[in-house]
Amino acid sequence: MTKGSRAIAQRVGPLGTFRTFVSVLREISFDNIREAAELEPRLLIVAPDEATAVTLGTALVGANGMRAITGRALGSAPQTLERFDAIVVFDPHGTGAARNLRGRSTVEGGPAPVFSFDGNGADDAGAIDRLRKTLVERLLERAPAFGRAFVPFRDVAARAVTDESAKANAQFALVSNIPAVVPIVGSLAAAGADFLVLTKNQLLLMFKIAAIHGRDLHDQWGIMRELLPVVGAGLFWRTVAREAASFIPLAAGTIPKVAIAYAGTVSVGRGADLYYRTNERPSRQQIEGFYRQAADAVRRLPIGLPGAGHSSSETTLEGSRAPGANGGMDAQPSTPALTNESPAYPSGGGRASEDQHG
Repeated sequence: MTKGSRAIAQRVGPLGTFRTFVSVLREISFDNIREAAELEPRLLIVAPDEATAVTLGTALVGANGMRAITGRALGSAPQTLERFDAIVVFDPHGTGAARNLRGRSTVEGGPAPVFSFDGNGADDAGAIDRLRKTLVERLLERAPAFGRAFVPFRDVAARAVTDESAKANAQFALVSNIPAVVPIVGSLAAAGADFLVLTKNQLLLMFKIAAIHGRDLHDQWGIMRELLPVVGAGLFWRTVAREAASFIPLAAGTIPKVAIAYAGTVSVGRGADLYYRTNERPSRQQIEGFYRQAADAVRRLPIGLPGAGHSSSETTLEGSRAPGANGGMDAQPSTPALTNESPAYPSGGGRASEDQHG
């Protein structure tokens, strides 16, 4: 056992799943996430005049992030646009600048991401918040980089990667070989390798949250050693099942696999984000709050349920039929249809207009 894993073991305690956790951690490569997070985003801001573009850029990323911003007046954009991660256009008079820029620049797989700023002015705080949210949701792979480079993006970036990971784990749980209903009491070992996939996704989420908050990404053992005491309950599934049982009204003694995957992953992301924002471990009351919010959200996730004569019918988890007497679901969901909006967090209101579709 390495020095890092011994330290984690001492802080986590004698949990039966520890060896499995260490094995999963050793198999993960964080290199791609590290390289992407450390590559600072580049933004082109186009506005009626260069001064307004700079004002908007400063409001969007903060004064310390202006090195990554190029501000230009409408009609004066640089000839080469491919080096920008995104192009933000503030065109209050509707000159068609966004459409023209979209036509000029392409990226691999489609048009460049061109976003229209819908504010009443360059200092419209509500519109700027919507724009940040839209940017990280549209450029999800770059969300850790946006949060790491620009402090004003950290909140929306952490929410975006948490929501992405929670939905991915819920979707995987829905279609995998994880038992449809997992007993709260008893071993989860029967779930086998499928639970390792969920744990791997949670570890990757922890690393992304650390990246967003500017941690040293070359010390992955240090990150895990720091976060495991904070989010351990979300990583060790038996604890998740016990906690979630208090908040999810389902058949006595059982927890659906989707609820476990979703609530556990949300608790990991929110717990890690809170720790990095406050430098304090979340209290038990706060952890319970995470579970309550995730439990309420998971019931609203739309999941396709095949019914007699309705091969593509859709219902929410809350509206699905109760487990049968044999402990399994009467009707197994076929294909998940998770929404794009984040149900695990309060709504942030409207969205900035994005001119690139698809």
